[in-house]
Amino acid sequence: MYKISRLQIYFILALGLLLHLTVLDRIMIFGAKPDLMLIPVIFFGFFLGRNAGLESGFVAGLSKDLFALDIFGINTLIFAITGFLAGLLGAQFSRESKRTQFLVVMLLTAFSMMLHFAIVSVLSKRIYLDIGEYFTASVIPACVYTGLVSIPVFIKLMDLYRLRGSEDYL
Repeated sequence: MYKISRLQIYFILALGLLLHLTVLDRIMIFGAKPDLMLIPVIFFGFFLGRNAGLESGFVAGLSKDLFALDIFGINTLIFAITGFLAGLLGAQFSRESKRTQFLVVMLLTAFSMMLHFAIVSVLSKRIYLDIGEYFTASVIPACVYTGLVSIPVFIKLMDLYRLRGSEDYL
């Protein structure tokens, strides 16, 4: 394991939120933008384990909920679950493979978006898309875009934290 303090994790999540709310609002491909809040959550869960994924997901989701025009708490729940799952998947797969990282990010992005759709469908009466349209129009482009953006982010974070000693987190 790598030694990463909570302060460093929260700083990376705050930086992701800042970029997500400012720069990436203007950079869309096929109507999709990458979820820069989800990428570090998946990274921390994948490399540091399910507890770090759960905690970083909770913090990232809560901070995203503060700025979202959505049902309050939905992102907190979804990000915490996604970070926990990333931690479970990290124990099962080779973490250093770029292909595995890309596929895990795509899979967990699709999972979080579909879970969001399901929860909103149950709690709200204003769903104008069916699940097939949502999947093809939103989920697939967002998964691919988030997966592609995650490659350099994962490389940078891996390089940054490989310099530290191999000690336990938390």
